[in-house]
Amino acid sequence: MTQVENFALSAARAYLQSIVFVDDKIYYEVPAKEIVTNVNSPKAMSIFKPMIPKVEKVVERPEDDDASIDVLKADDFYHPKNLVESFAREGMVCALYEPAERFKTDKDSELFKLCERADVVILDWEFHGDPGTKILPLISNLVSAAQTSLPHHVRLIAVYTSTPDLERVASQIFDQLINIDSNTKPNGDYSFDAGSARIIVLGKPATGRTTEQMEVAQVAESELATRIISEFASMHEGILPSMAMHGLASVRTSTKKILDKFRREIDGAFLVHRGLILPDDDAFEQIPELLAEETLAVMADNQLSPEQAKLLADEVIEGFEFSIDWEVKKGRQKPAIGVLEKKILKEGPSSVKNDIEIKFDAIEKLHAAVDTESNSSQERLATLYNTRTLYGSRKSLQFGTIIRQKIDKKFHYSICLMPLCDCVRLATNGKIFQFPFWSLRTTNNKQPSKGMVVELPGDEGFVELFSMGKPRDQMWMQGFKSSSPSKTVVAVKKDGRWVFEPAPPSDDEANMDFEFVAQLKPLHAQRIAHDIAASFSRVGVLEAEWLRRKADQR
Repeated sequence: MTQVENFALSAARAYLQSIVFVDDKIYYEVPAKEIVTNVNSPKAMSIFKPMIPKVEKVVERPEDDDASIDVLKADDFYHPKNLVESFAREGMVCALYEPAERFKTDKDSELFKLCERADVVILDWEFHGDPGTKILPLISNLVSAAQTSLPHHVRLIAVYTSTPDLERVASQIFDQLINIDSNTKPNGDYSFDAGSARIIVLGKPATGRTTEQMEVAQVAESELATRIISEFASMHEGILPSMAMHGLASVRTSTKKILDKFRREIDGAFLVHRGLILPDDDAFEQIPELLAEETLAVMADNQLSPEQAKLLADEVIEGFEFSIDWEVKKGRQKPAIGVLEKKILKEGPSSVKNDIEIKFDAIEKLHAAVDTESNSSQERLATLYNTRTLYGSRKSLQFGTIIRQKIDKKFHYSICLMPLCDCVRLATNGKIFQFPFWSLRTTNNKQPSKGMVVELPGDEGFVELFSMGKPRDQMWMQGFKSSSPSKTVVAVKKDGRWVFEPAPPSDDEANMDFEFVAQLKPLHAQRIAHDIAASFSRVGVLEAEWLRRKADQR
């Protein structure tokens, strides 16, 4: 097992906390393979509730055989005790739930609400003699809910069944979900991904399966936790996914420390603080930032050591296949393929400065070499650094908001420069508030600028934007009315787009809606504002032209 796989497994083990196991035979000792009974003594089996569908073989013994009653051993029966203990060994809680015979699976049902909150849901396939009928709607509802109300809830759903043909079970589930999510993708013969969920079909120990199914998908109850953790880890394998799970796990395990920082004893001081800043500000809106700082501190204190980070990075780097044709400096011998690339990635540009020049085209070559699937990885990473993810549906106009409007069939992008404190608690009496904007460009023509990458709405991809130019060319104003009760300028949904509706303008061209594109992170927006402020503070003086040019190195 590789370093990356080990780290993903460790992160998954630390992250997973809540597991729900749903079966209609939890509280029975159910014969799994063989029943040995006395043909003439029917009472011999009366201590067990007979489950006929599970009986695979009946061995008859004569009446005078003393072993006719004492032949049922605990190891011969399926029992959830082993399953629960397998998770207990990993420090995880596994809740057992046995639904009534006519249980419901809709979004208001008790079972759905229980499964909705769990990290892992383990379901039997057959309930009360009816295979799949109850489970298919439940899985569909869980996947559907994850796409709407809980789009960021990652969940593993395992169907754990004694049904002999596991491929057929997986096929039925896939056929059901492909109608809900056309992007449902197979992930092997027994699992597939639908939205934020992964569904996997596993088999309880039973006879009648092919050797391949037994090797790949059959799991003993005592080993189920290990398999579940491994499957969950494989959903997030990779350096960044595993690091994200590692960080979230550290927050989960440090909730008591974080909650202790927000104790009831400081409620009074908080309310005094709130009263002193009203009505210009409200302290309740400051709490998310305080919480974010505490969770950031937890993750920073639990990050990998430099040695661990180097092991992970070096392992992945060694797995890359490079074939870049470098133009080496005069007098230097061209090294073997992959040597320079790996040196750059492991030791930095200074390690190859005697061999090649690290210019922008060299960086492009490196990106092309590692981004073999052409999935815009460099743009996605840049977006992660400079834009804030909005997990809710509310989009307000504030400092750092990037908007666009279409003029002459071409999009024009701008960034809002209104100070944050002036974007809130706006009067709702019809007053028009003027917001300042700075026009952004889609190319900088190799001129000094501040760059950013934002992901466009829908499936339009990404766009590179640059802040540059002079205030006389880039600065403009637009009026808006605030919305009640938020007292901010809020975007509304129109034709599938989130737009800010301007106050009645003086000409038709300015009457266009301004579409919300992205929200920059505060420091990135502040950097642009600082650059613009510097352009306003330029000092114009009379001086000798030759001296000015010499000072500018022109």
